[in-house]
Order: sequence, then C-alpha cells, then structure tokens
Amino acid sequence: MTIQCPQCHSDRIDTRNYGKKAGSTLGTLAGAASVAAGVLRGGEIGAMTGAVVGPVGTTVGTITGAIIGGLIGGATGGALGAKLGEVVDQNVFDNYQCLACHYTFSKKPPEPETMYPSGM
Repeated sequence: MTIQCPQCHSDRIDTRNYGKKAGSTLGTLAGAASVAAGVLRGGEIGAMTGAVVGPVGTTVGTITGAIIGGLIGGATGGALGAKLGEVVDQNVFDNYQCLACHYTFSKKPPEPETMYPSGM
C-alpha cells in the first residue's frame, strides 16, 4: 500500500522519524549511564576471570568487563528507545512529509466498515 499525500495526492512521501531518532539517542545515553552498577559487576566478573592469570589479568579483566557492560547497556537502551520513539512517531507526531508540497501528516488508520448499510 502506497501512502499518498492527503493534500496534493503525491506518492513522493518521506518519513521524518523524529521520535525514533530522539528515543534512540536518549535510550543509548540512559542505558550507558544506568550501567554504572553493571560496570562494577562486570568489572568484578572480569577481575575474577582474570585472577586466574595473575595481577595483570585482574586489571585487564576489570577494564574489559567494564567496557563490555557499558556497550551492552548502551545498545540495549538504544534499541528500546528507538522502539518507543517509533510508537510515538506513529501515534503522536505527523511523521510523514510530502516531498512535492512539504505537507506533514500522520497515517490515519482505515475507517472501520459499518455493519449495516446507511439505509437501515
């Protein structure tokens, strides 16, 4: 199904995705920031794993565990934020923009069919 501009009926439509972009950015930042406790835990796990090798292994394990914890938290937060932003784009913002006349609009759901003809 092709989306058409309700104003000029052009099919040259672009999605703006402001909510998705903002949600992804904020989610990544929030995910990375909330990983502070996870970083400590990841550092502890890395230190325990690296302790088998010795003091150098403990240091490298701590740093590696902290980095991996931060990356996982940021990626998870970014993905969740993007999904939330996508919902906001579809339900709140005028997410579509006509490239011909620059009109912005949201995609409305199709009208439900009535059970009975209007004459009854």
